[in-house]
Amino acid sequence: MIRTGLAALAACGLASAAWAQDARFHYDGEMTIQPEAGTLSLDWTITAFEDDLDSVTFALNTALGIAEIGGPGVASVDVEEMAGFDGALQAYTIHLIPSEGGADRAIEMAYAGPLFPEAPDMPINTLDAHKVELTVDSFWMPFDTRFESLITAELDIAIAGDWAGVTMQRIERTDDGFRIEQDQPALDLAFTLMADYTSVEADGYVIYDTRAARAEADLTPVVEALDFCTTFLNDWAGPGGPLPKASITVNDRDEGGYSRGTLIALTDVSETSPESLTQFICHELSHYWSHGNAMTIENWLNESFADQMANVGLRARFGEDAYEARLTHYRDQLDGRDLTPVWTPEITERPSFFVMYRQGPLALDALEKEIGEAAFADFMHRYMAQPVRTTPQMLDLLEDAAGPEVRDWFIARLAE
Repeated sequence: MIRTGLAALAACGLASAAWAQDARFHYDGEMTIQPEAGTLSLDWTITAFEDDLDSVTFALNTALGIAEIGGPGVASVDVEEMAGFDGALQAYTIHLIPSEGGADRAIEMAYAGPLFPEAPDMPINTLDAHKVELTVDSFWMPFDTRFESLITAELDIAIAGDWAGVTMQRIERTDDGFRIEQDQPALDLAFTLMADYTSVEADGYVIYDTRAARAEADLTPVVEALDFCTTFLNDWAGPGGPLPKASITVNDRDEGGYSRGTLIALTDVSETSPESLTQFICHELSHYWSHGNAMTIENWLNESFADQMANVGLRARFGEDAYEARLTHYRDQLDGRDLTPVWTPEITERPSFFVMYRQGPLALDALEKEIGEAAFADFMHRYMAQPVRTTPQMLDLLEDAAGPEVRDWFIARLAE
């Protein structure tokens, strides 16, 4: 599916179980949300772990005013506007004092205001009396403009009323709201709080339906797709699984689905066919095995592998005709487009949508046809059993499964 803004860059890449890389920052925050007014206030202590970092530029939503910045790690601050995906952002360039003996340095930031003075164009982020859904797109939190810095986080949220909450890793109720803990490094912190919802719980997931028309909606297709996909992927992964328990929200929007750790947000799926719904959900769940850097060429690993895992799941549930029809649709969408290769050793930039979501899965389908379903399944077992962050690592696994000639053949196929 097509995503917007920074979630378009990061949503699926952020969905991995763990990046298994060190965090550059730790965010420790206290947040107060007033849903009826659409306002929030935040106090952060952000600890920088990079010894040789002289300065960092954080982007923040301009609607939140000018942040107060200080702390023992801060030497000076420059403030200016920068262009964002959905209008201007406030850019804070924080010059840090030198690190003495490798000591961590703390940055303190405080700000408050209405996050959305006007209704946002992007469908994902919400702050109202019914739902609070915050992702990187809205720049509700300071975001390192290098767009690749992993963070850990602890966030205490004060919010009045009876709400349920889901997040990327751990969330628990407190006396006045919620506490979020994120100890697996990720690119940002995303969560959803819900005042109006219905839920369905199973062994592997909980579904939260937040749609206005949920009373008339039938969640059976979603439940059936989730049951199938979790079973299929866990069986396929073998020792690389099982999937953790997932929190799935179903939302009143036509676009803006994403997967972030154990948090999966679905669009309004009421008009989605069982075939498309199965592929959609299998794709998002497959991101548990995504470990490539989402901001580089390696994001093709995240998206193409998740999509082809989902296509194989579609085939397992609905048969060869449904599988081939989907790939024919991919080929039709690529017809006449001038696109870069999926991967070559020289390319470093993040691939386009059609490269990651169409060319890449078709390349993996060609690989399966070249080596056969059994050898391809063996290769995928290996891929899912360990964190593969780069294409050369993936190619090593392919060589182990199918030999050096297949490795060379696939390198040439990716370069087409």
